[in-house]
Amino acid sequence: MAEYIASKIIDDVKGSDLCFDIHASNIFLREIPQVRINELCEDTLLPYAKRLNIDYVWVHGAATVLEATFAHSLNMIGIPVLVVEMGVGMRMTKEYCKQLVDGIFVEMKDLGMWQGEVITPKDPLISTDGEVHYLNAGYAGIFLPTVEHWTNVKKGDKIGEILDPLEGVVKEELYSECDGILFTLREYPVVSEGSLIGRILERQA
Repeated sequence: MAEYIASKIIDDVKGSDLCFDIHASNIFLREIPQVRINELCEDTLLPYAKRLNIDYVWVHGAATVLEATFAHSLNMIGIPVLVVEMGVGMRMTKEYCKQLVDGIFVEMKDLGMWQGEVITPKDPLISTDGEVHYLNAGYAGIFLPTVEHWTNVKKGDKIGEILDPLEGVVKEELYSECDGILFTLREYPVVSEGSLIGRILERQA
């Protein structure tokens, strides 16, 4: 049944000029407005992504993309789909929603679907997997950040601490391994060993 429904949805959007697959991250992480692109579709999708008024375009290696997704299936048959991640799961971030809507109207005007005024879209950061550094918890406990999300950090800057809630002691301090921009930060405080704490886009100071 699930396969039939997925096939029917794909049939319904065949022939579209452009599609958007919009996500609010998950309940554990806070994300800046970003588009994630499979490197196999980079040439087709990057020009669209640059016009969407988002902050960041993350080009993923082909091995990191789930092939059983709506976006991947459509991109593989020639229907351009931009996967958008922003905010925190189960929440509405009003300023991010407005930012994305403004970008969608830019895309619509580019495609000849809208004749009204549009903004000048942001010029996004663009990266590949090799430029992204991951911070993971070495211990279970409660994560307390010491920096704000979507901020510049330098190598050695403290990102946060993991506390033992029973003993009230610091089990681990987490530090940036590079100069860059913290574009993902843990939102949900309870962590297990290995939990993702943050992602940093490496940038030269």
